[in-house]
Amino acid sequence: MNTRKQTRNKIPREKEGLKERIKALEVASAKEIVDQMFAIMDGIEGAIYVADMKTYELLHVNSYIRKHFGNDLVGKKCYKVLHNHQDKPCAFCTNDRLIIDGKPGPPLIWDYFNNRTGFWYQYIDRAIRWTDGRLVHMQVAIDITDRKKAEIGSRRSERFLNTIFQSINDPFNIIDSDFRIIKANESYARMRGKTIEQLMYQRCYEVIMGRNDICEGCSVKQTFETGEPQTKEKLANYTGDSNIWIEIYTYPIFDEIGRVVSVIEYTRDITKRKRAEDERDILVNKLIQLSRTDDLTGLLNRRALIERLGDEVQRSCRYRSNLALIICDIDYFKEINDIYGHVAGDKVLQMISSLIRDLLRQTDIIGRYGGDEFLLILPETSIEGAREIAERIQRAVETFEVHIGFDNPIKTTVSLGVAQFNIDKEDTNDLIKRADDALYIAKGKGRNRVYLIND
Repeated sequence: MNTRKQTRNKIPREKEGLKERIKALEVASAKEIVDQMFAIMDGIEGAIYVADMKTYELLHVNSYIRKHFGNDLVGKKCYKVLHNHQDKPCAFCTNDRLIIDGKPGPPLIWDYFNNRTGFWYQYIDRAIRWTDGRLVHMQVAIDITDRKKAEIGSRRSERFLNTIFQSINDPFNIIDSDFRIIKANESYARMRGKTIEQLMYQRCYEVIMGRNDICEGCSVKQTFETGEPQTKEKLANYTGDSNIWIEIYTYPIFDEIGRVVSVIEYTRDITKRKRAEDERDILVNKLIQLSRTDDLTGLLNRRALIERLGDEVQRSCRYRSNLALIICDIDYFKEINDIYGHVAGDKVLQMISSLIRDLLRQTDIIGRYGGDEFLLILPETSIEGAREIAERIQRAVETFEVHIGFDNPIKTTVSLGVAQFNIDKEDTNDLIKRADDALYIAKGKGRNRVYLIND
């Protein structure tokens, strides 16, 4: 019986001894781990310290802390020497969060700006067992000042660029190499009839144009391929309301090895400018027309006639083609003005010019050459063809009556001189002179007739 009792008492004592030996091994292992860790980390550009989690006293510091905070630190409270000489633990202290169910939990990683050093640190806080077996707070603070300054500078630059980006009144966006919109301002979204959220990271040709592939003549594609800025004008309708004219500018953005990685697309609504240009063109054309048109009859004036005749003479010389000229003069026109007045004379001029114009072919050219004279240019026409046209005009005017409110209609006749261009002998002035000579002879022979000079 006594032997059994002695055996039972011996077993607990052996268990207690085993626990103590295991604990001693754990402590030795922890010390070895801590010593190895500090041997490795002591030369790293970052702060490492171990502090008692209850008393906040420093148990170990590395060379970085000694360099910036002094050598005599072990045994002092961490918040007094490392955090601006505070009188109590820091408000951000992580001691309570490092222990979970009485055991070390996962490490905590966070960034902090130290006012005393003026540096940014990334803290890695962890609870570990110290050489005597107690849980202590180990903190590794890596100097990330340069990185933080870069991040702050980057955010500041981004805010600055975003402010500029959104302040641009004209539509503005950036497209990546996959033709996805990676940046857009409100003006761009509004012009396209979309929201920025609908546009972002969508392919431009899909979300804007409803296409399955890149648009023909795409300026963005050309900039990606050539690396050169492009400019383009086009008529567009994005909202379904009305067509607008836009001017598109594209600029390449290169990476460090010179590849085009994205393209800036800057768009301007130039509808007002285009309308102004159209109105200007209409006005210019109208002014040109007025400068070449006779106010009374609406026919070409003398200057325009000479220009057209010069063109036809050149064409006749180039292609060796026929060209005929008729000068037509209203007979006794001065008497019409004297008897009926100049207003009536103007009416006669208008009606006779309209009558002659209607008798000509579409390719023929008529204009007012002088007071009561008309010049008729007949391309691709022989002398005999010109005679037929002239005689048709002479007969039509002879039977024509002008009714403009008098008791009796006004009747008149015309005399016509006809000449054919001699390609090998004469120029424009020669042709006009021969037609004018023919007219003079027609009038001298009694008027109301056609006379030809064929040489």
